[in-house]
Amino acid sequence: MNNEHFLTQLHDLGKAAEARRTEIESDRCLPTDLVDKVKETGAFRLWVAREYGGAQAHVLDLMEAVRVLSYYNGSLGWVLGVTGTSGLASGYLKPPVAREVFGNTYSMAGGWAAPAGRAKRLDGGILVDGKWSWGSGIRHCKHIVGGVLLETEAGQRPVSALAYFDPKDVQLIDNWQVLGLKGTNSIDYKVERLFVPDGRWIYFPVREAKIDAPLYRFSFLGALACGVCSVAVGLAQRALDEIILLSTEKVPNGDRRTLAERPAVHEKIAKMQAAFQSSRLFLEDAVRKNWLEAEKGIFSVKTKSELRLAASYAVSEAVEVINQAFRIGGGSTVWDGVKLQELLRDVNMVAQHGMVSLNNYEIAGRVAFDMKVNEWLL
Repeated sequence: MNNEHFLTQLHDLGKAAEARRTEIESDRCLPTDLVDKVKETGAFRLWVAREYGGAQAHVLDLMEAVRVLSYYNGSLGWVLGVTGTSGLASGYLKPPVAREVFGNTYSMAGGWAAPAGRAKRLDGGILVDGKWSWGSGIRHCKHIVGGVLLETEAGQRPVSALAYFDPKDVQLIDNWQVLGLKGTNSIDYKVERLFVPDGRWIYFPVREAKIDAPLYRFSFLGALACGVCSVAVGLAQRALDEIILLSTEKVPNGDRRTLAERPAVHEKIAKMQAAFQSSRLFLEDAVRKNWLEAEKGIFSVKTKSELRLAASYAVSEAVEVINQAFRIGGGSTVWDGVKLQELLRDVNMVAQHGMVSLNNYEIAGRVAFDMKVNEWLL
């Protein structure tokens, strides 16, 4: 992949999405033609295995792509962030199924991996009933996933699994009326007594990859956290640029100086830049540490915990940076159509995701004290 050309394409598509913001927020869904153009760049297949035509790229590559799109439109960056990570499953599914799910330019899979559904074993597959939330971008997906609790033998606890559905078998529930990330169309969806053949479901969290490569040894949930937090990083970068631009133009009522001429604003902007850059560098350093362990086949709880901490911290700092930018802008930022208002809404939606929520700080704290944690959460 020509990385420079690839990023140029994403910048152009991000600008196109920003120009269609009103349409996107009104429809509560990304335009199909725009999503298809992003698919054509290969962005949704950065983590798909090479043998199925994907890039099998470094974790940082998808994170950068998500940041670029999020800088212009949070909804487009979000859909790439949460469905692009699904490409990891190409390393775990059996080859015939992986090729069918991920093997063409327009392949895209998404849905909710938490076990909100129920399933039981039948000869040759599982029977699934369930309803899921947060189906970000699934209207554009060729396959939709749903997490289930799979019944086992009598007296034993059910196990978590992930099933792959054909969209024609899934009922979509149009209920996406929300504060921010309005274009993600993160709707509810359900299936009833749907037979899913063996090969089209896997235990989750994933256990053993079919393809032995660092990308598929990398923490599946940690990678998802990377995709989510990269949206916030892109939004925060845009907020910094927006408030600097606004500060050079705005003269508050009763004053003769622009905001950019005020020492108090200088100090605030400098602190915001320091917070943003330090959290981003912490995140990227944690990703590299985890990648190095994946290359060596090492699986350290502390290193994986650090990644989840860094992802959560990056989102927390992004929220603070954008909140501060919004406050500095004063009354100029409150209007519909003003970018800083849009960024404020979107970043506070990102912060609600479980992979980057404040609960991750508690887990990191337990690891710091060498206390027991559920390693599968990392």
